[in-house]
Amino acid sequence: MRGRGLLRAALAVAVALGVGASPAAAAGPDEIVVTVPGPGGPAAGDGTIRNAQLRWGLNAESGGGAFAGGCNFLSAGLAGDAGGARVWREGDGLYRAQDGAVRIEKPTADGGWATASWDTKCRDPRGAAVSASSTSSTTGNQVVIDGGTGTRRDGAVEIRWAGSFTVAFYGGMTYWSVTDPVLTLDASGNGRLVGRAGGYGTSMDDMTAWTPIAPREVVLAGLRSAAVSAESGFSVTPEYLGIATAGGGQIARSDANAAHWGSFPQSFVDFHRLTGQQGYWLTTGGVRDAAKPASPLTVSYDADAPVAVPAASGGGVSAAAAANNPLRRAPAALDPAAPALSFLAVNAPLTTQPQGPGLVPDARGAMSPLVLPFLGSAAALSLAIIAVLSMMRALPWQRSGAVAARQSGPGRETATG
Repeated sequence: MRGRGLLRAALAVAVALGVGASPAAAAGPDEIVVTVPGPGGPAAGDGTIRNAQLRWGLNAESGGGAFAGGCNFLSAGLAGDAGGARVWREGDGLYRAQDGAVRIEKPTADGGWATASWDTKCRDPRGAAVSASSTSSTTGNQVVIDGGTGTRRDGAVEIRWAGSFTVAFYGGMTYWSVTDPVLTLDASGNGRLVGRAGGYGTSMDDMTAWTPIAPREVVLAGLRSAAVSAESGFSVTPEYLGIATAGGGQIARSDANAAHWGSFPQSFVDFHRLTGQQGYWLTTGGVRDAAKPASPLTVSYDADAPVAVPAASGGGVSAAAAANNPLRRAPAALDPAAPALSFLAVNAPLTTQPQGPGLVPDARGAMSPLVLPFLGSAAALSLAIIAVLSMMRALPWQRSGAVAARQSGPGRETATG
């Protein structure tokens, strides 16, 4: 009995000092065992994770300016069916800044974070509208998901989040969604983030195409050397730089693109063959390549005590290192009633981004339909010039006929004139 009394006293001291007591310390079935978590809760060692936070902006392009539709942006929740490839309107109800445990945040000018809104979704931290002409111009928006649950076992981590978010490009002309992401990392911090991806497929070759995509598991990010043993969580930049993928139109690595050459995971690229977005997730030789590398991903083991978030960047590549390709601009204001395809055509970059059928023109196959309007204009101009020369009787065969008439005399010229 004296031994049990000493054990109770030791246990009381341990509770008072915040020291965890092992269940093995119980001396019998009538003992009450109390476990007091150390600093950081389950993050300090093996155990259960009950409220983890995931924060990620995918890449700078996901908050950059677009050649049509204003910008690319993130939205909370699973976006409904827009009915076709068109720019979202506020009254559609497709855009949401928050949906359950999911919210979209943007960096502020003072270094903080604020919940995004319809009015601010296309503005950078200073409040200026983002521009497609600069890869460093980005809203820096990130999806934040709280309530992640999981475990840590022998240093390995597995966390699941419930909720969805949507990635909209070209103002919503093309978008896709992710549901219930899952993070799996081994004790060395190597692993991946996966999720159920779905959405709608369209194509720049045919903007009337609108095909629902059945949800499928996609590797969103490959991770290496994440600091899983850190007390509160970690930030890690997913693999992109130096990653080669097949079938998406990735160009060869060179000295000119080495600073930003790479790709998102293969299953990610394969999925976007269906959405038409392949060219935005790997190096294609386009003017926006420097904005495509993956942004840092941050995981906090306790959403109520999140780790510091890396500063938002515009792709991590200086303007001097980015491709300097001229842009084709519309010569005049476009009729608001004009179809989306014509709007894309006059604003498309001269540098094409090769891929399969999708929103990005194919630089390897047949002539892109974007060339046709210019060929039509050239043909019309040629006909106008010929008409003017004909009225002036300045065409080569008209001049030769006039010379022959003069040589034959006034009567002959009148007969042929």
